[in-house]
Amino acid sequence: MEKQKILLCGDVEGKFDVLFKRVENINKKSGPFDMLICVGNFFGINNKDFIPYRIGDKKVPIPTYILGPNKEDHSRLYPSDDSEFELCNNVYYLGKRGVYTDSKGLKIAYMSGVSGRDTQEPWIYNEKDVSDLCDVCIRGNPAFRGIDILLTSQWPSGIVADTSKVSLTVNATSDLPSYLCMKLKPRYIVSGLEGVYYERPPFRCPNLGDHDTTMELATRFIGLARVGNQNKDKWIYALSLTPLDKMKLSDLLQKTTDETPCPFNFYDLESKIFKTKRKASGSSQYFYDMNSTYQEDNKHKKKRSNKPRIEFDQSKCWFCLASPSVEKHLIISVGNCSYLALAKGGIVEEHFLVCPIEHYQSSLGQPDEVVKEIDEFKEALRKFYARKGTVPVFFERNYKTSHMQLQAIPIPNNACRELKDIFIDESESQGFKLDVLDSTNRLDQVIPPKTPYFVAELPDGAVLYTKIQGSVNFPINFAREILASGPILNMPDRVEWKDCTLEKSEEEKCVQRIRTDFEPFDFTM
Repeated sequence: MEKQKILLCGDVEGKFDVLFKRVENINKKSGPFDMLICVGNFFGINNKDFIPYRIGDKKVPIPTYILGPNKEDHSRLYPSDDSEFELCNNVYYLGKRGVYTDSKGLKIAYMSGVSGRDTQEPWIYNEKDVSDLCDVCIRGNPAFRGIDILLTSQWPSGIVADTSKVSLTVNATSDLPSYLCMKLKPRYIVSGLEGVYYERPPFRCPNLGDHDTTMELATRFIGLARVGNQNKDKWIYALSLTPLDKMKLSDLLQKTTDETPCPFNFYDLESKIFKTKRKASGSSQYFYDMNSTYQEDNKHKKKRSNKPRIEFDQSKCWFCLASPSVEKHLIISVGNCSYLALAKGGIVEEHFLVCPIEHYQSSLGQPDEVVKEIDEFKEALRKFYARKGTVPVFFERNYKTSHMQLQAIPIPNNACRELKDIFIDESESQGFKLDVLDSTNRLDQVIPPKTPYFVAELPDGAVLYTKIQGSVNFPINFAREILASGPILNMPDRVEWKDCTLEKSEEEKCVQRIRTDFEPFDFTM
């Protein structure tokens, strides 16, 4: 299993030369490291030392990711537009809140700023920001297990196990990072601002009930001191981590000898933050009415079901056509309900996605008009591929995704003969079983609502599917691995999409060429 080597550091406060010189030395001696992550105040009172890095006279040794401002004075030093994230070459602003997943699958959730009531200011976050971050991580991800790292500038309240061993200089802890820890089950929490180094013995946050799919992972807290501090407290920390989703369950759940009790009580935190009341013994519901000042016990569930729930934030979705996050230059054709786009990092040049315009997590439960139009795109693609003597394999993975994507990959006609057997044999070798959908059944008749699944439609019309069980770590690149293999496309180096990405200018040229070629088959025109 490939590990990620990460450097973490506390408040830089404008001491950029001190930081990057130390990082360069560590990287030469013990590297290479994949990234540096900074928590706390990146900027200080005097930031003139950053100018040479910004104009390119000095170089930042490794990719560096920073949190947002913690005070009003620093907010002007950050981009006002969230789409502008590069402060200089190799220094990237993560944003106010979100989840960063690196190329090896490491998941890093982050919350910038200090807690408060005013969400209009970029240096302040509140309970809505916390709720939104939980949504991004959990909602639409029925197999969510936890995250690798949680970054917060503020320390979680109650995190210090022995107050006699550490004295906080700022004492600006907050209940909101504590709540995030209980919900997201990070393996590491990393914070700054307090100006001292503190590493807490590991603890495990308990599972919260019926709808909580996380595991009781060992969580470790690391509070880092200020860069170059006079007390010589530790301000830089090295980690070597295998991404959670690539680890064996037995390794994740293995007990350590120095574990301590969980310092947080979820129901107390929930009550304080969201002004709710809920019995700890009741069933846990992880999406609830944030505007409610009182949550009734289980006997009032019917009344509660009529209240508004948190909706998915479509502005953050990569595939909702109305979202600012969608890469519109990849779009080839748009219908009334769905669209066709070039797949980013495709196996072959004509690897496409068919997606609904509005937000639907999977193909199950979509309105009839959406289903019908997606079928029209599939038929158009069959004709389009046939011009080169190829046939499409369609597949959908409703697992660790939030927006339905039907992928279409063309393969040679002569590669179809044993395709079904290859899919079935490979599934069994990976610990699950693909079933053949009976021609008299529909997919929604064999897969219950909200169940994660994988489905592939082969050129001969056979439909293979599996329900993804919570205990199975389904291989994300399962279909790509098969289609890129020797018997099919013989492109073993194109399994991981991030290894196949093109420059934007190349993508634009490719899309323009495909739009012209697809025009005779485009039913939307």
